[in-house]
Amino acid sequence: MIEAEKDVVDHMLSSLTTSVLQNRITPSDEQVMHHFGLACERAGLIATEEAAIRILKRVSREINKAKSMLEFIGHGMDRLQ
Repeated sequence: MIEAEKDVVDHMLSSLTTSVLQNRITPSDEQVMHHFGLACERAGLIATEEAAIRILKRVSREINKAKSMLEFIGHGMDRLQ
């Protein structure tokens, strides 16, 4: 993954997190692609199909890791109460 692709991943994760916190709902596929387009613009990347797949897979993995961590923390909090 090239540096510009990593920048797109970072921008997407940041903007998706902000969106979820503001709207309190999971973004639709169209909204995710909108964030992808904005992130590509910010990073100055014109993504090929292969690059888009790499980026979206990486974003998905990072989101799944974050969900797992939040679930793990949540279970720990339940035990403390």
